[in-house]
Amino acid sequence: MRARAGHLWVLGALLCGCRGAEAGATPGPPEAAAPPPSIAAPAPPASAADPAPSSSALSDAELTRLFRELSEPDRYFFSDNYVSNETSYLQVSAELGARAARGGAYIGVGPEQNFSYIALTQPKLAFIVDIRRGNALQHLLYKAIFEEATSRAHFVALLIGRRHDETSDPGAEARIADVLAHAARAPADAKVFAETHARLLKKIRARGFTLGAEDEKTLEATHRAFFERGLDLSFELHEKNGRKYPRLRELFAAKDPAGTQSGFLGSESAFRSVQRMQRENRLIPVVGDFAGEHALRRVGDELRKRDLPVSVFYTSNVEQYLMEPDKWKAWAKNVDALPANEQSLFLRCYLDQGRRHPLQLEGHRTATLLASFDHFKWRNKSRGYGSFFQLVTDGVDAGAAH
Repeated sequence: MRARAGHLWVLGALLCGCRGAEAGATPGPPEAAAPPPSIAAPAPPASAADPAPSSSALSDAELTRLFRELSEPDRYFFSDNYVSNETSYLQVSAELGARAARGGAYIGVGPEQNFSYIALTQPKLAFIVDIRRGNALQHLLYKAIFEEATSRAHFVALLIGRRHDETSDPGAEARIADVLAHAARAPADAKVFAETHARLLKKIRARGFTLGAEDEKTLEATHRAFFERGLDLSFELHEKNGRKYPRLRELFAAKDPAGTQSGFLGSESAFRSVQRMQRENRLIPVVGDFAGEHALRRVGDELRKRDLPVSVFYTSNVEQYLMEPDKWKAWAKNVDALPANEQSLFLRCYLDQGRRHPLQLEGHRTATLLASFDHFKWRNKSRGYGSFFQLVTDGVDAGAAH
């Protein structure tokens, strides 16, 4: 994360996405002779319940153009980041909700933690830029799931390939524990998974995305990982290191330092805000290297055309892998090319690999931090950063450990 005017604003606790080696009303009861719940796509909600489309909504043609034209070739990474490994991702949720400018642009990296940050910051447009094409494809899967889901419990059921019983859906006011329990209680059924995945793939194609055989294979493997492990799915390295990482159920149920489940599944309003962005094509996955010569620069061009400054750039701990001089220079150049203002913020994650962060909360191996674009640019040009730890502790009192 970056420091703002020499300060790091942090509030603590539970879920991010570090990349590295560590890390409506409830329906009535069914009739006595009701058949088993169907896995067919449910009828769309009544139009009266849907808000008018946002003026920022993109057409399918625009969405697919951006995905195609902004993306770089796929690159190897040493882990399958199907889920985050950052337990502290909600550490700054209150500060983020208070300080982030509404109506700007959000840029992020990685999987599901982005939805919580988007719900908290309410951008007009969001780009998820990740070096792995598999991450972009996973976000297309998420898009199809958001578009079909009629509730939070239905969303989770679709994600893990389970049958959803809408007659007993816990409803809009349900606690996350009940949402997750409802989705997970259905038994794993290979036929249900196959039919669900085929339907979601059809939705992706209907939007106009051109997927090759390898893309479809990756999509199926990604969704199958959720089906086979369910809510116990966790981050995994290609080469196992024996460490245990947070399970998906723990990440979904995470609480911020105030004890609030402020993630995107924590409330109906948070979930619906992200769902609306997905249905309006306002969340665009992009394949790109933060130090590359194409993706981030093209994202900057698109934002400039729309007169949208970056409100939040969630970088996770990607900068840890960009500290090599040539890569760092390219990264800083890409940051300079993004439209920003005095309110633009970086959102970073630090992963404790033997050196504890001063603001790291008890029970976490990660710390999540906010910092300003302006301070980063000033410090980087005047003195630079000698290490990732120096970057994420810039402006932090060494005695401020929690």
